[in-house]
Amino acid sequence: MRTERIRSGAATLNVGVGVGVAGTAFGSGTGSGPGDGAPAAATVLFVNAVGMENVLLDGIAERFRAAGLNLVTWELRGSPGPSDTREVTLGDHVADGVAVLDGLGIEKAHVAGWCTGASVALFLARELGERALSFSSVDGAYLFDGVPGARLGNAVFDMCAQVAADVGQAGLYHEAMRPRGNEGTTLGVEDPELVGMLTLPYRQDVEELIRFAYGIRATTTGYAPAEACASLTLPALFLARRDDEMVGHRNSARAAELVPGAELAVAETGGHYALFTGPEPVEAMSAFMLGSRVPAL
Repeated sequence: MRTERIRSGAATLNVGVGVGVAGTAFGSGTGSGPGDGAPAAATVLFVNAVGMENVLLDGIAERFRAAGLNLVTWELRGSPGPSDTREVTLGDHVADGVAVLDGLGIEKAHVAGWCTGASVALFLARELGERALSFSSVDGAYLFDGVPGARLGNAVFDMCAQVAADVGQAGLYHEAMRPRGNEGTTLGVEDPELVGMLTLPYRQDVEELIRFAYGIRATTTGYAPAEACASLTLPALFLARRDDEMVGHRNSARAAELVPGAELAVAETGGHYALFTGPEPVEAMSAFMLGSRVPAL
């Protein structure tokens, strides 16, 4: 992906823009054929998780490109994006998503997200109204009971809540959480480069952990997932995994029940990071966005 800078209010966002399909431009069409007269490839506005850099989605952008879709994303404010996370709100993230589309001159887009990014994407899709073509969620962190609903995710959210309430505890948590070389085993990920990107919030200094904690808090403050799901009126797809230890698959199932006409696909295995370790999630989303039958995960 190439990087662009787009203003949103007082912040300058780091925006990742997929190369797109050869011979086409960004747009709201569903065509993928190059050449004169070919409709513009549809755009996927993808919301990454809190604490993740755009580079994490390079491979995902390539998979969407192969399906005839353009991926656009941005780094959420505060972690690692711009501005002080102590002041960032869920509303800021939603406004930033709208600003990204406006800044790139994109009229409509499919909206998607992963983990905490999926919960932001849910509110973003609702805010976009008719500009949103569809909504797709991959292992979304829907906090119906105030927590992600899985062992590791609950622990991370608890840590972030405690750090945000008392930054004096950040040093102790940083020492406990900093990488020691066994993170791949814990995450179920073999690629060391991918492990490094996924553990970025814990690999840096104490101040970055504080920023991450406030970034997580921003996705939970003023958050009413049941209301947001029930008010979503566009085609929706929820993907989840039963062995996900970061976010509970039951929360995705509950969200799908609340969205009128939503599709739900739950795989038995793959874990929280299946989006990055195999092609199935992007294949499922691409088929859904292009109007085809969603394949099994």
